[in-house]
Amino acid sequence: MEFYKMNHEVTEKDIKKFNMENQRIGVIVHIEDKDGNILLQQRGLKSRDENGLFEDVGGSLEEFDSNYRAAIIREMHEEMGKEAKIELSNTSNIFHVSKNNTNWIFVIFKGRYLGGAIKIIEPEKCMGYKFFSYNEILNSSLVTESCKYLCKEIRNNKI
Repeated sequence: MEFYKMNHEVTEKDIKKFNMENQRIGVIVHIEDKDGNILLQQRGLKSRDENGLFEDVGGSLEEFDSNYRAAIIREMHEEMGKEAKIELSNTSNIFHVSKNNTNWIFVIFKGRYLGGAIKIIEPEKCMGYKFFSYNEILNSSLVTESCKYLCKEIRNNKI
């Protein structure tokens, strides 16, 4: 796992620098509430991997996504519905993680939860949502190791 803090908005040129075998591009939003608690989703039984465990909201970049922001907004709507109000930052971070022989390159957004209903739109892929404190994340056996790593990097880099 590697975290890259960029000094600018992530561009397609930044992503093209990664040239790994079995590479896929994705987007992640790290959502915190006003108290600093972090929203994680519990992966459902038909998720690609890590079923039953908690991690940040996100998914694959699709060919029809016009940019990374459009991709994360699409993912949030597909997974949480359109009622949750999330204020998105610009993206200036990249996260690389290998899972099941796939090299995932994730563009990271930070989000602030402002209110509204968080719904389970895809129950086969998401069992629910929960706000965790930073310490709860680090000490929970139900949070993925990659999510713990990402949370540490976001905190350490003061993003």
